[in-house]
Amino acid sequence: MVYGDIGTSPIYAFNESVHAGGSSPSSILGVLSLVFWTLMLVVSVKYLLLVLRADNRGEGGVLALLALMPTKIRNATKGGYGFMVFCLLMAAAFIFADGLLTPAISVLSAAEGLKSIDPSWGLYAVPVTVIILAILFTFQFKGTQLIGNIFGPVMVVWFLTIGGLGLFHLSQNLNALQALNPMLAIDFIGANQWHTLLVMSSVILAVTGAEALYADLGHFGKTPIRIGWFGLVGISLVLNYFGQGALMLRDPSMIGNSFFGMVTGQVPSILLFVITTVATVIASQALISGVASIASQAIQLGLLPRLKVNHTNEGHRGQIYVPLVNALMFAGSISLVLIFESSAALAGAYTFAIAGTMLVTTVAMYFVAREKWKFSKFFIIPMFSIFGIMDLVFVVSTSTKVVTGAWLPMLIGFCLGSMMWIWRKGRRVLNYRLMDEDMTIPQIERMRAKGHKVAVSKGTGIYLSAVKDAVPQALQQQIRVLHSMPEKIIFVSVETIDDPVSHEPPKYEQINEFMGRVTLKAGFMEARNLPRALKSKAVADYFDEKEAIYYVTERTLVQSHKGDLNRIEEIVFDTLHRNASTASRYFKLPAHRVITFNVSVEI
Repeated sequence: MVYGDIGTSPIYAFNESVHAGGSSPSSILGVLSLVFWTLMLVVSVKYLLLVLRADNRGEGGVLALLALMPTKIRNATKGGYGFMVFCLLMAAAFIFADGLLTPAISVLSAAEGLKSIDPSWGLYAVPVTVIILAILFTFQFKGTQLIGNIFGPVMVVWFLTIGGLGLFHLSQNLNALQALNPMLAIDFIGANQWHTLLVMSSVILAVTGAEALYADLGHFGKTPIRIGWFGLVGISLVLNYFGQGALMLRDPSMIGNSFFGMVTGQVPSILLFVITTVATVIASQALISGVASIASQAIQLGLLPRLKVNHTNEGHRGQIYVPLVNALMFAGSISLVLIFESSAALAGAYTFAIAGTMLVTTVAMYFVAREKWKFSKFFIIPMFSIFGIMDLVFVVSTSTKVVTGAWLPMLIGFCLGSMMWIWRKGRRVLNYRLMDEDMTIPQIERMRAKGHKVAVSKGTGIYLSAVKDAVPQALQQQIRVLHSMPEKIIFVSVETIDDPVSHEPPKYEQINEFMGRVTLKAGFMEARNLPRALKSKAVADYFDEKEAIYYVTERTLVQSHKGDLNRIEEIVFDTLHRNASTASRYFKLPAHRVITFNVSVEI
């Protein structure tokens, strides 16, 4: 699963790079050297040895990296640090773009292998891709447990196959080994100068999926990921790229079809096509699951509105299905296949999202190393300068394909990043407004003591509190409109912590003889199941959740001329707020024990 994306890059990466770099023997060797050293520096050194160190209690990914940032950066709303936060949000958005592009380009590149079996079958590449993607997205609601059981064995067969094919063709022409010399890459850059940028926009295809190594850290751990790369995956990829280079050097007619051209005969071609298709489906599944995970993390961190999240495996919290996100990716991936119609055309759109995420990761890692780990500046400045220059080259080179497709991830990244930024800002404004409410706990105590203004009903009422120290609006509305309150009142606050998972039990605090407060701490990767949490032993002695009534508030936002949001931000925030999942559904509240109040709030 971890290596599904980067493991299927040989299908198209080297062909695209040579197409951009030239077909002469010196150009082929120069491009091969660029691909090899890019793999070594970006994957082996940057991600495997450095970035994997930046784990947040075992979890990785862009949003986990945001949680690792110093508080002054993480909470920034303007200035340089605020811009850094926005870039991290855009990087998370680029992963969404990757979730659209990876299934499209991976499966389409495999389906294009049909023409290696019979040239006339190439016409069926797009329809076959659409059918495969439709089946893949349609069955996401069933979870990934079944297909996950065969991921490992299939990918092992895949890497042994491409490594074996590469070794065979390399043995036929050992001249390709000259590309191990970095001087060939340097000479190629010197000879091609600015044209090298166009070549690098294709070379980056060889490291697609490197970010997945970091994002999937929590599922597998550092050691297995590193062993997998240095023990099998990295070796197989290098052998296959060198084998393709050797094949091109020996037979220039294979340029453009060097991957599927590594086998001859109808039966071997069919077998390679089948295993390639299966491998690309696995790569697509990995990105689909990753996007669902990122969406869930963004919701927990307050960067996106509440969305319906289904957990498809009770024994594994990481296996989730987000219907809205899945539907958007389904429609987006199918549309991309129908619009671009070839993997070569899609490559222009694909690479910018990868380059942007890598650059933001490098910059964020610099702040973590400097501010959190307290590394010496004499160590981190030279190291991160090298990685930063490489990533900047990739960003500049891939931005040259704006017209041919790079505009798509740019647009997705900016729009979705801005959406998360506005939601984050709007939530803060909303919380400030809630704290301005004039009803306090002493006032409620006085009303209760007088008795004639507020009736006390039997039973326990549980009120969700968005702001811990404020009286929940649901209770205020109940008192103002119904002139009543329950015999026993429990405020519940859910605090999202920076860790992926919280191991702290609910904490109960007695406010007075009839009022208490429960504080729940939840990690940003955890589902929110309030009834289950309130049945725990830590709070069971204070009240019986099964007999309680939940009181929640649905808010209608009202625009205010003195608000902290500008007109556009108000419109976006209001739209997101109205389409968010209800509190009852999000916190898994029992429908037959929920009373909802609607209240208007000025923003």
